[in-house]
Amino acid sequence: MRFASSAAHDLDMSQGDETIFEAIDRWERSLLIDGDTARRLRAEVTAHEAVSTGRWSQYLLAITGAVVLVIAGGVFLDWAWPLLDVRGRTGVLTVAGVAVIVAGVALEGTHRWRPASYLLQTAGAVLVLASYVYSGGAWGDGTLGGRVVGFLALATPIVLAPRALRRNVVMPAVHVALGLGFLAVFLDRATSLSDNSIVWVLDAVLLLAILGLVSLMRRDPDGERHPWALNAFVMGMGAGFVLASMTVFGVLSMSDGGLLALDLWLALSVTLTLWGVHRAPPGLRRGWFDRLLAYEGFAWIPLGLGTAFETFDGPPELGVVMVGGVGVLAFIHADRHGLKHLMGTASLAFIVPVWWWAVERAGALGGVAALLATAAFLFWASGRRGSGEAAAP
Repeated sequence: MRFASSAAHDLDMSQGDETIFEAIDRWERSLLIDGDTARRLRAEVTAHEAVSTGRWSQYLLAITGAVVLVIAGGVFLDWAWPLLDVRGRTGVLTVAGVAVIVAGVALEGTHRWRPASYLLQTAGAVLVLASYVYSGGAWGDGTLGGRVVGFLALATPIVLAPRALRRNVVMPAVHVALGLGFLAVFLDRATSLSDNSIVWVLDAVLLLAILGLVSLMRRDPDGERHPWALNAFVMGMGAGFVLASMTVFGVLSMSDGGLLALDLWLALSVTLTLWGVHRAPPGLRRGWFDRLLAYEGFAWIPLGLGTAFETFDGPPELGVVMVGGVGVLAFIHADRHGLKHLMGTASLAFIVPVWWWAVERAGALGGVAALLATAAFLFWASGRRGSGEAAAP
């Protein structure tokens, strides 16, 4: 009966909970827990999974609804756009954005519609930002109308953000990213700064915001007073990577040392994420840090190859050492600490530069022999891991 019950649970368990069910079965077989305790533990895991699945389905449905809303708006604009001048189109976008934000705010108080609320508020803010950008065709930069639009862009996050800080932990992170967009519109429409100067100003503002969030989290390590700060910090680091890319490829025109700045920012992000996984206070730890590490590892693949070939002008072997070597180290760390998502990315970080190297060295028997030797070593390592697991109690 015990194993029949376990099999029934296996039919509907998710991959994320499979390890938990296997542990419960192992504890029951080892008589560490009795059958009644095992049944109650399985029921608790199943109930939690049902809640998580339901929440995830809410977000997927809300995202689908947001996409359909955008499609509907596109169909309407396709019909109405030719009938309006530039000012009329700007007004339509602004009114639509404000209406969507108001609808999202109205739904935020209900637990049932909260995922849809966040997406509606985000979509509305994006529409308002798009209207400010589009208004350049109606009121040029530096004109009275352009300055008015610029100050409206600056005022928008000032109006929206304080309420979000008091109400939830999701929208403040969104406002950190979108706030940079609104600030960019203000600087572009209401000042005489050049595009390059605007990027530098955005870099400085984001750096100050990140330092402020770090100071806030240091004073509130358990996240009790400011539970939104961690999400905002992570979003700020992601926005920083985008801004750093704009600085490197736009302002610095892809100079020789430009990619090294991106490497440094990515290394800082990885270091902070690892701190969050292993060293952060309990109030600042999140289960999705493993996935964040995996995304950062994925970003290193093209960035590392670009650094090896563009910045250092090295041979394919340098890409294998830089990217593949990091992949090996990341896999060892992920295997030691059970970071499954990072394991997948680490494997890819090894495969891609090796494939690139093999393409560049095609036709060389030494290259084929090296690939075969590497494959043999990986199969051997896999077998060693399997024997260790089989020997475990």
